[in-house]
Amino acid sequence: MALRKWLCLLSMLSAPVIAAQPLLLTGEVSSPESQVVVAPKTDRWQVMIQWMPDEGQVVEKGELVTVFDSGGIQTKLEQNQQELEMQLLELKKIEMDLNQAVVEAQGKLELAKISVNKARIEASVEDGDVSAFDKGKYQIAYEKALMEQLKAEEALKLAEQARLVGIQKQKINILQTEEDIAYQSSQLEKMSVKALVTGPVSYMPHPWDGNNKITAGTNVQAAWSVLTVQAQSGYQVTAWIHEIDAARIDLAGMDIQLSLDAYPGKTYPGTLMNASKQAEARAQWSDSAYYKLLIGFEQLPEVMLSPGMSVRVMLTPKRRASS
Repeated sequence: MALRKWLCLLSMLSAPVIAAQPLLLTGEVSSPESQVVVAPKTDRWQVMIQWMPDEGQVVEKGELVTVFDSGGIQTKLEQNQQELEMQLLELKKIEMDLNQAVVEAQGKLELAKISVNKARIEASVEDGDVSAFDKGKYQIAYEKALMEQLKAEEALKLAEQARLVGIQKQKINILQTEEDIAYQSSQLEKMSVKALVTGPVSYMPHPWDGNNKITAGTNVQAAWSVLTVQAQSGYQVTAWIHEIDAARIDLAGMDIQLSLDAYPGKTYPGTLMNASKQAEARAQWSDSAYYKLLIGFEQLPEVMLSPGMSVRVMLTPKRRASS
């Protein structure tokens, strides 16, 4: 990489600003309104493409253009949906059981209060009306009833707390399952991609093997571009210029002529619309980097155009007006 940058710098210092000879580039017809289908992120490191339309086929907006293998996601989604049904039933059972436990604790507390009142009345009898033995017995019974009431009150608090915790815990489990279902449903939607524009389909080159294209049956990784759909209007030309050539010429000082390989013998003047400032690797061509050029037709050709058609781009120095 360092050597390549050094060579580019050397070429910029030693080469003339305008190339003495014409420069021929390769490009293709493209549309500014296009859609790039990207492989979705899944729980696996790769996902298989189950189906894509034939390359070159024109698809209508809203039609399916790519279907990724969603078997694993679908299975997990169905399992979680069944789990959610069981959790909702379990929540009802938990609510019934814990509510019943609270009701029983409330009943025991009421009985304990009745026992306290009864024991208080007996313990409040004047000393002269009962024997000392009975008086002591009533007092002990009263104190015991008070202890039982305290125990019943504590048991009720524990039952109410257990109800709160038990129901809340189950609701948290349900919420987690619902979040999993929402995430997997979102994933499942991304596994079937629909066209956003009407136009022909183009397969993308495989990142690891530029000589082959990504097709149905290919295992791809998340974020890989697998397919493009380009609208059939507003055509332009996308071309790539080698980093060394880009350093040698002033693109603004070049005339552009475009010729379509499908219609040899005809040329069309072009206008540079945009030149990227960041070079990109094109592994299918070489280890070098290239700058992307967007070139517009000064006037759209009268011939039938379609995205992906190969184009020859001829750059020639503009003639300087004689003094």
